[in-house]
Amino acid sequence: MAWFWIGLFVACLRVALTDAECHCDTETACAVFPSTPCSQVGDPDRCQEGWFGPNCQTQNIALRRSCNQSSTLGNNLARHGAGVGVDGIVTTDAANKPCAHTAEQSNPTWTVNLNTSVPEKIEHIRLYIHEMLQERRNGMEILVGNQICYNWSSTEHPPAIANVTCRQPLTGTTVSIRIPGQQKFLTLCEVQIFVCSNGWFSEECDKQCRCLNSTDACDKITGHCSSGCFPGYNGYNCQTACPHGTFGSNCASRCGNCLNGDICNKATGACPGGCAAGWVSDDLCKEACPDGFYGINCSSKCGNCVDGVSCNRTNGICPKRCAAGWNTDGTCVLQSAAGTHGSNCTSDCGEECSTWGIPVAAVLGVLLICTVTGGTLYIRRCDVVSFYVRLQKQLESLKTKMREEHYVTLDEKAKTTATESTYEHINNATTYYNAVDHLRDES
Repeated sequence: MAWFWIGLFVACLRVALTDAECHCDTETACAVFPSTPCSQVGDPDRCQEGWFGPNCQTQNIALRRSCNQSSTLGNNLARHGAGVGVDGIVTTDAANKPCAHTAEQSNPTWTVNLNTSVPEKIEHIRLYIHEMLQERRNGMEILVGNQICYNWSSTEHPPAIANVTCRQPLTGTTVSIRIPGQQKFLTLCEVQIFVCSNGWFSEECDKQCRCLNSTDACDKITGHCSSGCFPGYNGYNCQTACPHGTFGSNCASRCGNCLNGDICNKATGACPGGCAAGWVSDDLCKEACPDGFYGINCSSKCGNCVDGVSCNRTNGICPKRCAAGWNTDGTCVLQSAAGTHGSNCTSDCGEECSTWGIPVAAVLGVLLICTVTGGTLYIRRCDVVSFYVRLQKQLESLKTKMREEHYVTLDEKAKTTATESTYEHINNATTYYNAVDHLRDES
């Protein structure tokens, strides 16, 4: 999963640079440009003519451009004409190789017309000069248009191969080289003027533009993008990656809740390994699980918390406890076990009841009161058959006991002294004469 997002990020980066032109010398190399350099270390040059650098991103815009010079030594244009100075043949051996060469004169000057579609910002120039007679080039000046790019004092001269950086980037369509003074010669074997290809910038043209609009060529000196920075980057030159926890254009968006605290993709905000527990598994992981669900991808159920509150979306635990009748396993998704009831199922219902927690004596007392007064009693249903059978037996037993005790009490209270005397008088009277028995005896 992580490799997928890394690949996606690279793909997005390539999309931002698709308008950077490929100047590798083979179609195969251009097929993987710019993620893979045209030339590897130790490989031969794989750039088109006039292009340099590992990605062939630096161009010599002076190559074979139209040139002119103030004079030509011996009028030999083939060997010393102005165009020899941009023919692509790099040398400092003016004695044996053709080089642009003026006649002796005051202020000899050589000029190349760049003929670019838009004026280029010029900063880097390389000169190949005659390795002999160095004093001839004392006080040399380099101009872009009419502005001084760089110059040496009248007692100084450039080396045979001079890498020059203008004191400031200058915009122009011509570059001129001259030597002020009387009776001077100007010799130039090759002049190279370097600018970055569209999509690259810096002194070495080794930094990629990261503009919001892929058709926006950043400033080739500073890297500034007129359209703003590509998502995931900020700063004046759009080279600073967004701080951890932010993403998007100008790093204005906050990352969501990634699994294992991973850092989200700074361009898209996507979590490389998915969302953390408690968050909906979408690209940004910013939506919490709906009520009643928790865990990775919100795939587990929870609920039945006391007071109807929601469970913890990460682990499913109820903040306080389970509601009455639900098992205190944390997630409150199991009903009470048989023989228990109440909050957290901590109360014992008795031998036959699974959820009725009121003591039997209390039920019978309430039932007796209701029987005398003619009231009604609401009893929570546990086990309907077991409840009423047991209750009827206990009620019949209670009535029998009450009846026996009642009659004994009445006999005792009715037994007075007067009554006892009467009983004794009757017992002492004449014996009862049974006529039927008497007749039977006579016969």
